[in-house]
Amino acid sequence: MAHQGSCVAAVVIAVVLGWTSRPAASQDPGAAVTPPSVNVSHARVRGVSPRVTAVLIEASVQSKTFRGLIEQVNATDGIVYIVEGKCGHGVRACLTFTITSAGPNRVLRILIDRDKTDREAMRSIGHELQHAVEVLSNPTVRSLGQMYQLYDRICNQCDGRFETNAAILAGDAVRDELQKSAAAERRE
Repeated sequence: MAHQGSCVAAVVIAVVLGWTSRPAASQDPGAAVTPPSVNVSHARVRGVSPRVTAVLIEASVQSKTFRGLIEQVNATDGIVYIVEGKCGHGVRACLTFTITSAGPNRVLRILIDRDKTDREAMRSIGHELQHAVEVLSNPTVRSLGQMYQLYDRICNQCDGRFETNAAILAGDAVRDELQKSAAAERRE
């Protein structure tokens, strides 16, 4: 419970102070970074817990790829909820194979194992957001059956799994950008 309270306090402090004061490692050190909105009700990528919201904000500040994925989701009719939970089948993060409608919006859900460190969660969420982009950039995908057909068509040598090279590359790019950002912070 104390951890949850500290996450809420961190988010509130960050919002009050503003995120434009710290540059991302991939940009000019003098440039300000404004992450896409992830902690307001109109955001299209939404953390369901204070920890997930804080992770989304931090990843948006530190990773250009992560920000780009959020911006791609924002350009669709989709809403993506990111929830701490168990995926099963041996993975610690997943885009669930459910798609629902809320008015004109398609709603997806990403599960992230609560035992992951924040850095691991950022990488995994980046990977899963790429999957969300794959679904949401196809406006005709509006049902579970259509999601299966999409991944049957686009995944490479699935072997019963739904995985894409783009998602693997997105997760790796987020990891690399986070490492560069952490290294830059250590040098300061």
